[in-house]
Amino acid sequence: MIDQKKTGLFIAEVRKAKGLTQKQLADEIGVSDKAVSRWETGRGMPDTLIMPELCRTLEININELLSGERLSEDAYNGKAEEHMVELIKNNENEKRAGKHTLISLIIGLIITLLFVAFIMFSSGGSRFFYFYWDSPTIISVFGLQFIILGIAGQFGDFFKGFKVAFAPGKFNPELLIAQAEKSEQAISYGIKALLLSGTLSISIEIVSVGYYWPSTDLVALGPSIAIIALSAFYPVLGALIMYAIKGRIHKVTS
Repeated sequence: MIDQKKTGLFIAEVRKAKGLTQKQLADEIGVSDKAVSRWETGRGMPDTLIMPELCRTLEININELLSGERLSEDAYNGKAEEHMVELIKNNENEKRAGKHTLISLIIGLIITLLFVAFIMFSSGGSRFFYFYWDSPTIISVFGLQFIILGIAGQFGDFFKGFKVAFAPGKFNPELLIAQAEKSEQAISYGIKALLLSGTLSISIEIVSVGYYWPSTDLVALGPSIAIIALSAFYPVLGALIMYAIKGRIHKVTS
């Protein structure tokens, strides 16, 4: 069985023996220094497409890398077969885990939709839907979030985060970790931007209600109070969804 911690310690040992820092090794093989740090602390393994370049740089072979030690000629062949079987098993386990995740997402979505449908039709039918839909508020809240992301230069990495979370296989393995780190940061920024835009929307509506309060009929205040509530509801719901996506992205970098 491949011991990630042993392999990590071996990478660190050989890297130091060659006089390389984590940053220098990362630059040499085209990954981030955080990726090298993860390998050396046993929190991850180099991608199979990166292994040949890593081994070339450290002047070791792949079997030594996976064994976490220098191998004699007698031990080499046996280790080669053992590691090949282990890699195949790991690949099959990753595929199964991906299928289980997809199934759980589908089941969770179906249950959520059924729950929402039950609430809607037990509380007045389809009219209940309109209580939770206000296009101007949605446009203002999410529009301001996108403006903030654009100004901050996080817009592209924000949307790439969805691809990293749900279709990481479409990225070049050598670039996936670096993109995941950027996207995780952009998603975090997007959550803060969304909550900020929601707060601003609530503040504007409260000021508007306060300005017209003396001359406004209490009945007419209902729609304004509803908009205030929706201005809080949309950002919180969006933030929860993005937080879940951030968690999936974090798994790629861990």
